[in-house]
Amino acid sequence: MKRSYKHWSREEVVRAVLRLSAQGRPLNSGHIARTYPALAYASRKYLGGWEQAIAAAGLDYSKIRRKNFWNRKKIVEAIQGLAAAGKPLNVSAAEKSYGGLVGAATMYFGSWRKAVGRAGLDYGTIKRQKEWSKKEIVREIRRMQREGLNLGTTIAVRKRYRTLHAASVRYFGSWAAAMRAARLERLLRR
Repeated sequence: MKRSYKHWSREEVVRAVLRLSAQGRPLNSGHIARTYPALAYASRKYLGGWEQAIAAAGLDYSKIRRKNFWNRKKIVEAIQGLAAAGKPLNVSAAEKSYGGLVGAATMYFGSWRKAVGRAGLDYGTIKRQKEWSKKEIVREIRRMQREGLNLGTTIAVRKRYRTLHAASVRYFGSWAAAMRAARLERLLRR
């Protein structure tokens, strides 16, 4: 079977860009490189790159670009915009919906919490996780034991009481150590 090769030129690249645009296809560079590698190569060869090919076709690449180039001001404004729109801003919801923003916030501010604070919001009212202390962990373990809940294996506790388990590991180093602090090590299965 004989392969047919397209003969590219500067004009042919521009026509291809306009044709894809008219069809409503994504024109960001990553999509083009994955879907139309020959066009991506031809744009580099004849025009110097994909952004230049877009410009030669009379289109605005800043409106096509998928990657958002963040800075501190844009991050703060994006967080404020999400807050004004009533969007959830706790870290787990933000990571699912605005992963790029959370990543940029972490890079520029050190953490999502700090970025939210810089946006003038109180992360304490936003976060969904309970703040624990060693005392609260011990109190909760004892309460659960009084209610007859299965606390004897790390696996069962981690599956059923995830936040308590995570806090126990964070503050005591392990579930077993938290159980010892609650003086309930006798319940641990060996």
